[in-house]
Amino acid sequence: MKIFRGLKTLNPIYQMFFISTLISCFFTIYLVAHLEIETLYSVMVSSVTLIMIIIYLTKFAAYPSKWRKGDIFLLILTFITVFHLPSHFVSAGRISYRRKKKDDLLIEIDKYILGWLVKDGKISLWIDNNDYIGPHTLVGKFINNSLEIFYFFYYLIPFVSMHFMSLLNCLREIIFRFKHNGLKSCSYKKTWNSTLFVFSVYLLTCVFVLFVNTLVPATSPRKHLKDEFTHPLGLSGFGGYLLIRCKDDKSANSFPSGHVAEILSIGLSYYATKDKFTGKLIIFFSVLIGVATLFLRYHYFCDIIMAVILALISFRINYYFGLRRFRKYNREHERKFKIMNDSPESMI
Repeated sequence: MKIFRGLKTLNPIYQMFFISTLISCFFTIYLVAHLEIETLYSVMVSSVTLIMIIIYLTKFAAYPSKWRKGDIFLLILTFITVFHLPSHFVSAGRISYRRKKKDDLLIEIDKYILGWLVKDGKISLWIDNNDYIGPHTLVGKFINNSLEIFYFFYYLIPFVSMHFMSLLNCLREIIFRFKHNGLKSCSYKKTWNSTLFVFSVYLLTCVFVLFVNTLVPATSPRKHLKDEFTHPLGLSGFGGYLLIRCKDDKSANSFPSGHVAEILSIGLSYYATKDKFTGKLIIFFSVLIGVATLFLRYHYFCDIIMAVILALISFRINYYFGLRRFRKYNREHERKFKIMNDSPESMI
């Protein structure tokens, strides 16, 4: 009972963060049900995460004033939670690879969507044979090498935008408290709530994408249509190196595109927390990554469409039940006690 009482007394952003983390832990159980050896690591991480959640919520219910300041504890929890994702990705990929592939179905969906442009629905082949942007042209080689670099940003943006920035935020707060005799800064709480909101949306999006991956396995155009391509991608230098490093022949996680969904969810989250420049920048990168997956034969067009849908669903769930409720509570609190918007209670 203390757990539910502690969860109920948290602000809505914290509530959605814990719920997203719990859903990630339940996804581990789903993977274990398929007897995936790769989930052993994730099981241990999930167990530690659940124990930390129970400790936090029970302590918060018993000592709310004390545990409102337990943000370092939450920082550790977010770093532990992210370790679910690599094992989740590997395990979901193994499940997908063992099942019957749905590439032909995805091509038919592309044909239905892009029939006005590509009659057979194979957009990767259409790009391959295009006389202007094909990989055999000078323009095509330049585009592919440039897009491979943007594609690599998928591996950097989540860690830079969430974990590195949240760590810097905590370090700034430690310095601020040291300089001001233990006084807590208002901007720190605002940034911490924003970080938890972004992380919650990102985590829920990852679980949604990987779950659908296991339901609709597909290998991607570069493997399913490899005998039909007439030109190599023409990557060289750094682009060629990244192509080798990003290659995974044992994955069947084409539908939907995790690259687009995860980056788009982060961009939408930053934009919603009033960091509009960062949000627009990351959303722009998600568009470039989506284009890169088509040109570099990683995904079908419907993979990208489904990725956008899942990112929007995850964002809307967290926004409606988390950020929106939190702002509504703040507005009511300010009207009742006539607190200015820049007071410690107004965190976002």
